[in-house]
Amino acid sequence: GCPCVMITSPEAARMVLVSRAHLFKPTYPRSKERMIGPEAIFFHQGAYHSRMKKMVQASLLPCAIKESVSEIEQIVINLLPTWKNNTINTLQEMKRYAFDVAMISAFGNKRDFEMEGIKHLYQCLEKGYNSMPLDLPGTSFHKAMKARKLLNETLKKMIELERRKSPKEDSGGLLRVMLGATDQNNKLNLQLSDSQIADNI
Repeated sequence: GCPCVMITSPEAARMVLVSRAHLFKPTYPRSKERMIGPEAIFFHQGAYHSRMKKMVQASLLPCAIKESVSEIEQIVINLLPTWKNNTINTLQEMKRYAFDVAMISAFGNKRDFEMEGIKHLYQCLEKGYNSMPLDLPGTSFHKAMKARKLLNETLKKMIELERRKSPKEDSGGLLRVMLGATDQNNKLNLQLSDSQIADNI
């Protein structure tokens, strides 16, 4: 283990997370970085972190999500009949709902056949996320790392398809925001690499 300090008061948390955030650097185990991807916002500070945070926030603004409200409502309407006269596991159902909503936030207009494949890969990844990082065949971590590789390949194909689309075919979502990355004056092209986009989706 490592020496650590636990904070419990709201004042201390505010100091660490807000007023003195520049003095603290979050760290994660190397296995988490391998699983999520080294370009993910969690593993960075400074300009790159700020830039990625702005893009994520832009995809969640009311003007960005208002187009998705009817689709989110449809997810709920589709789920309700599956609950009728059944005992449901609330955690699993909320995870299912949250995943479907997150897919809309990330990819805009959903493509069901693509989303099902991605959903399966994310579920494999989730099962191995907090497992012992033993990259041996049969372990949860090994399965999660295989899923991560396949997920990366799938996301890169989706990124390539999205790049080929004309602006009129904009499906919205975080992916579209990241593909259109420019500076505040829209003069300098700050295009992200496929790896940067995939690791943050």
